[in-house]
Amino acid sequence: MFSEREICDLIGCKKILKVYPTTGQKQAFLVEYENQTVIAKLVKSRDLRVQREIEIVTKNKIMNVPRIFEIKQIESKSGERYICIIEQFIPGEILTDIIKRGKISLHSGIKLLRTLLNIVVQLEEINVVHRDIKPDNIIYGSDGEYYLLDFGIARQLNKVSLTSTGASIGPHTPGYGAPELFEYRKRDIDSRTDLFSIGVVLFEAMTGQHPFILDNDIQNIWYRTKTITPQDFLIDGDTNRQLISFIQTLMQKHPTRRPPTAKKALEWLNVILPTLKLGGV
Repeated sequence: MFSEREICDLIGCKKILKVYPTTGQKQAFLVEYENQTVIAKLVKSRDLRVQREIEIVTKNKIMNVPRIFEIKQIESKSGERYICIIEQFIPGEILTDIIKRGKISLHSGIKLLRTLLNIVVQLEEINVVHRDIKPDNIIYGSDGEYYLLDFGIARQLNKVSLTSTGASIGPHTPGYGAPELFEYRKRDIDSRTDLFSIGVVLFEAMTGQHPFILDNDIQNIWYRTKTITPQDFLIDGDTNRQLISFIQTLMQKHPTRRPPTAKKALEWLNVILPTLKLGGV
């Protein structure tokens, strides 16, 4: 898409510190811009999903979600128009990399769970479903907080869907997306869909095992997601097995068997907390 020199010329950055892998039509850079370190994302201006993402993040102050500082319209030498998003940089580590080293502690797991539930409570209030909650989109910041990234396939329930009604498979990440996403049952997609993904993330992070991904075959992953009940694990400090039961409830196959709302899920978690033996980080 663009060379590093072109990027600096087009957006006025002082220096490019890191080039991230290109995903789809999106190119991202870590840059020095106006005396601060930020993320600069470049996407084609015709990308309606990106426009939705910008709208969701800029119009709503969502806790633990990187802020968008500025939006620029730029043009390549060939005349192609792009949107440049200047976004808050969260120094820290992607949850995926943390999990690769081993499962996280009960203390960290509760912090992660509370953060994700609080974010989805806010999304619930503005009729937004993230649809892509997964370790790759979660950062454990150097400030000790967890952050949720990438609203690129988020759905605004009160707006016309950008996915064709006749589509057989909806936008999602296999292994983390709820059955109603990959079966694309639009009527069932709401905040309970995000609760399913939160359950998968917590199960993987706290047990060290993914409940559905055992190989790279997408068909197998979908089949397990629809049919397999995740193994019952004993989490250190969860002596009454209240937490693992809650996580399993989040991962129920049909939305009606999950908590009815994110707000209610957070209430259930608060009831469970006194039963846990929380240690340090």
